[in-house]
Amino acid sequence: MTTHVSRTAPRTILSSPINPAASTALPTVVSRGSHDAAPPPDAVIIKRGQYLLPTAPPPIWRQQQEVNLARLLAVQRTNQGGVLSHESAALLHGAWLRRHEPDVHLLYSFAPSSTSSPLPPVVYGGPLAWGRSSGLPPDAVEGTLLRGRVVRLCRRRRHLEAPDLTTVLGLRTTTLARTLADCLLDLPGPEAFVVGDSLLRIGTGFDRFKPEACRDALEQLLAQTRAVLGRSSGHRGVARARRMLPLLDPAAESPGESETRYWLLTLGLPPPQSQFEVPGGASSWFLDLAWERFRIALEFDGASKYALHGDALYQEKLRQERIEELGWRILRVAWADLREPTALLGRVLAALPAGIEMRLVPRPWLT
Repeated sequence: MTTHVSRTAPRTILSSPINPAASTALPTVVSRGSHDAAPPPDAVIIKRGQYLLPTAPPPIWRQQQEVNLARLLAVQRTNQGGVLSHESAALLHGAWLRRHEPDVHLLYSFAPSSTSSPLPPVVYGGPLAWGRSSGLPPDAVEGTLLRGRVVRLCRRRRHLEAPDLTTVLGLRTTTLARTLADCLLDLPGPEAFVVGDSLLRIGTGFDRFKPEACRDALEQLLAQTRAVLGRSSGHRGVARARRMLPLLDPAAESPGESETRYWLLTLGLPPPQSQFEVPGGASSWFLDLAWERFRIALEFDGASKYALHGDALYQEKLRQERIEELGWRILRVAWADLREPTALLGRVLAALPAGIEMRLVPRPWLT
């Protein structure tokens, strides 16, 4: 029987632990030269001469996380002088990533001989990740396999100062502020916005029950990031980076919330408040995104929300009914809605109270 291999993954965003140094260990990657013995049959080729010994079972996102970390280890091991940056650094710091398999980024103090090269693709969904040049994983179930994207190793020359550098899990990488600045400078808009929110959340230890407690840490991280951007004058992305930075929000609690806010800001809506608290007598509730003046809120429903059943589903329904009794209009948003952001904008505008208008100021520079 032929086993089908899909090229499209379910919409799942990689989420690393907030403190990866404390809760994550790097996977085992072994080196093999041309004259060495063949690697074990289940070894996954990550880079020429570098093989992952996989241990992560399904789901797919867990296997992708293992492979992503293995790529960072293999790339730095074979690229002396390179410092992990951008999404690679964000992954090490524990940030959410918009892409399942981000490119690997390295910064150098000198001009690299090659700026971009492909890394071998990996097949996910079997008992373990699979990266052999032929064949398919043994014991794979029909319809469960996903062929990963061709990840690229991206090399850039960039001036780095001592305060820009740190070490996470033994790997040389950029600091939170430097990582945030690089992502804002170089990544596409949605990717930069999602990882930017997450890096602010990590760097400030944001707690929605004590938002004021992170104010000093937030101001310090923003100042450090602005200082890095100040040293980046002449970079083609610096204008966007400087304007995007104040729109980031450490209160965002999921990549879906961040991306929803990104598209609505791009289309011109005023900034909503993330994790807005609605008091209700003896209880209070938090709304993912809210415009208090218009009593409109958006709730992002990720995969875990759709998995609710029984009492949990009933409690979620009861929560929404009680908030709506207080005069709020709640719109539910899923990943599919973000494929057509203009339609989502239309839903928000249609929810406005009669006779009330919301002034739109489009921000095309966010893209």
